[in-house]
Amino acid sequence: MKIIEAVKPDLIFLDLEAGDAVEALAAIAVELGRSASLDSEMIRSALIEREELGSTSVGNGFAIPHCKLARLETIVVALARVREGVDFGGNRNHEPVRFFFVVLSPPDQPAEHLQVLSQIARILKNDEFRSELLGAVDSAAVISSIGRAAELEGL
Repeated sequence: MKIIEAVKPDLIFLDLEAGDAVEALAAIAVELGRSASLDSEMIRSALIEREELGSTSVGNGFAIPHCKLARLETIVVALARVREGVDFGGNRNHEPVRFFFVVLSPPDQPAEHLQVLSQIARILKNDEFRSELLGAVDSAAVISSIGRAAELEGL
């Protein structure tokens, strides 16, 4: 699965309110539950449980929280930006996380799960791309930026 195919406009949540990492994951879970007809409490719990294993912060204000959910049939990718950055446990370079790529996967698709995580990590290496995401005004701008970054990486 290519990252640009996984990103859907209705799963992009810009300018959420959160005071800390748990609130950020809870807010994302609520939005995901509402938009993708999923159990938001199950999402919240699974994401927090995964974070307890080790932070998914990748530095520069970005994180890639991810987990596997038994009731999913396909990978779900959501993108969320919080107004104010939050401390995201052990994040690199101590910069608060403002932008989250959230990946939910069925347990029986480990290769696809890793492929999507790898693609996200690759495009996040691009400074211009990260800047565009932090300043995006709407979901169309986010999708356009992802498309350009993915193309530059040959994804």
